[in-house]
Amino acid sequence: MKASSTCWPAWLARAPSLVAESLVRVPDPLAAWLMPGPPAPADAVAARLARALLPEEAEDPSPPWLRNDQGLSFRRAVAAVRRHRGVLLADGVGTGKTFIALAVAHAIEPDCAVHVIAPAVLRGQWTAAAGSAGVSIRVHTHETLSRGRAPPSTGGAVIIDESHRFRTASTRRYGTLAPWCVERRGILLSATPLVNRLADLPNQLALLVRDDALSWAGIPSLRGALDTRVPGAVATLVITGEDRSPGLPARRELCRRPDGSGSLHELLDGIRSLALSTDAATAELLRIVLLRALASSPAAALTTLRRYGAMLGHARDAGDSGRQLTRETIRRFVGADADQLVLWPLVAEPGTRVELVVEDLEPVAALERIAARACTEPDPKAAALAELIGDGKPTLVFTTAMATVAYLRSRLSQPGIAWCTGEGAGLDRGVVPRDAVLDWFRHQPLPTDGLVRRPAVLLATDVAAEGLDLPRVERVVHYDLPWTAVRLDQRSGRAFRLGSRHARVEVVRFAPPAKLAAVLRQESILEAKGELPALLGLDQRPEAPWRLRARIAARWERHASREGTAVVRGGEAGMVAGLRIGFADGSAREFVLARTGRGWTDDPATIAGFLELAHGERTNPRSPSRSSLKAGLRGLAGCVAGILRAANGARLGVAPRSNAVRTLQRRLLMLAACAARNRHRMRLHRLEQGIRHLRRGLTSGEERRIEEWVRLSDAALYERLLGLPPEPAMPVPSGITLTAVLLVESGFREG
Repeated sequence: MKASSTCWPAWLARAPSLVAESLVRVPDPLAAWLMPGPPAPADAVAARLARALLPEEAEDPSPPWLRNDQGLSFRRAVAAVRRHRGVLLADGVGTGKTFIALAVAHAIEPDCAVHVIAPAVLRGQWTAAAGSAGVSIRVHTHETLSRGRAPPSTGGAVIIDESHRFRTASTRRYGTLAPWCVERRGILLSATPLVNRLADLPNQLALLVRDDALSWAGIPSLRGALDTRVPGAVATLVITGEDRSPGLPARRELCRRPDGSGSLHELLDGIRSLALSTDAATAELLRIVLLRALASSPAAALTTLRRYGAMLGHARDAGDSGRQLTRETIRRFVGADADQLVLWPLVAEPGTRVELVVEDLEPVAALERIAARACTEPDPKAAALAELIGDGKPTLVFTTAMATVAYLRSRLSQPGIAWCTGEGAGLDRGVVPRDAVLDWFRHQPLPTDGLVRRPAVLLATDVAAEGLDLPRVERVVHYDLPWTAVRLDQRSGRAFRLGSRHARVEVVRFAPPAKLAAVLRQESILEAKGELPALLGLDQRPEAPWRLRARIAARWERHASREGTAVVRGGEAGMVAGLRIGFADGSAREFVLARTGRGWTDDPATIAGFLELAHGERTNPRSPSRSSLKAGLRGLAGCVAGILRAANGARLGVAPRSNAVRTLQRRLLMLAACAARNRHRMRLHRLEQGIRHLRRGLTSGEERRIEEWVRLSDAALYERLLGLPPEPAMPVPSGITLTAVLLVESGFREG
């Protein structure tokens, strides 16, 4: 039967038709895709944009042992670990990162004991915290890693405490830990992740997080991106929570610069006149070590000069037998702080010869005699400390040298001076267990073992500068200065923390005499390194980027949120655009960009300024003119295209690769071609899995594993590939949406 045209639905008869002749070429397909939404109230659109500034949060409820102000850090860290396998928690010193980390590790792997990688001095603190939280842990120390012993290979999440100690990939402790961390999830803890340079951060993250973790944001390589700047997307990997500064004691900073004794100036001139080494960099490094000891105390100078004299004698004897000292000998003399000294990389490579000037033996012996005399003379610096602690305030005095602790114990005449170094602890001239000494400066009213009253002064080397909670301390004294601002913060953090018994904590810095300070330049070095947290957005300024993001979101949290387009007036024309990238796995990422006369930026201060114009804008929404909207969106498509290119480039394996990765990739491609010709399907499948693995941005441990695989035979290499777990699919962008647009038209603001 022939169908009648009247049988067709009426709406179909009116439907528009599409013919090839009506198609036109779109100049920029992506720009056509970025379509702004319908008009909406300006304050609702601003609230939507403000919420998009914050990192992703998990929905897990906080465990009962966390305070309310720790929940935000917990939820953000859990979300980051589930998405990227790792995160760095950078909440401030003394804000309870230990308990947050235990909560995160337990949330992501509740059925396994947690591996804790911590300094040996903090083993007891972690055991006590885990016991009170009811979390099973296995503690492995940094010191054990430095001896080349990795933790047991059992399952479970990992917590890497004081992760800034793993900022240098060439150290033994890093090389031991990195392979162990492969395919493991966990959390890094450091209130001070930047010590010397921006590269400190990606080295730490690379223990757990792959180098392409932020490819979705147009960052194909973390190591490449964190060279000279810190992109805003890093906020998803470096987590900070709420501002807890109102709960911390106020800080009072003081600086004292006592005059140097006559012997100090003799020693300074003598050290500056030493030749030390025929290599200029080595000579400068050795001179700095000697001058640093002099800045600490006459006793520290004497000890260091004696050690150097002994090394010179060894160099002379070695020369007489036709041998020379190596760079490693110099490293042992310099000590643990060698990696803090910017001159160290300039010294000859390991194993090469380093020629010392043995003619310095006699001048060094003369300097030893001057230093020994100075130990018995009046010392203006020690006298200034004695005067300072005379008020009885509980005081923690830090020094870099054990010799200085012993020197001050003999110089401070008042009884009740407790002390703690890496070799022991005690009270006055007696030896007392270290934990008992530290307990005298904690909350709990423990027995004083016959003491009339607790000691008011604790002399300590930097062994007590990390992780310890000493809330009874009311004053922290830097008797000498370390080389990094990180160490200053760690020292002060023993008292400047939540739970302090004092409303105000005093921080006193003893600066070297002017003549010595001019030679050392230690204060300028500290000032320069103190600016590093600002680059990461972790400093304490109100305008710090990540703190500012949280404050912007908090300002708008009570406003209704709505997607769409809104218009406000301001002094400068611009725009704020919120974008959502959807991925094939159903997930999504959001980010916010602002357009000024200089182009597009993710600077939160710029975004905040534009959003502020929308406060009180609750009038009926109005549509922007087509021309102003087009002008505002100009360049956005190009900016987004760059992000998408980088994301897809990482997926296709065009991100930077090491030589070992490129070598193995070529080898696997050749083996895969051979397997395809011979129709070895299973072998081809494994080889393809290995190639997909190599195309990813890898962790440090995975890269070190590949350096070993390059040297294997084909059969052994195939066995290793059999052990690779299935490679998770990279997030493939499937679409992008313009969620919210706030257009700022130039002119005086209405109303």
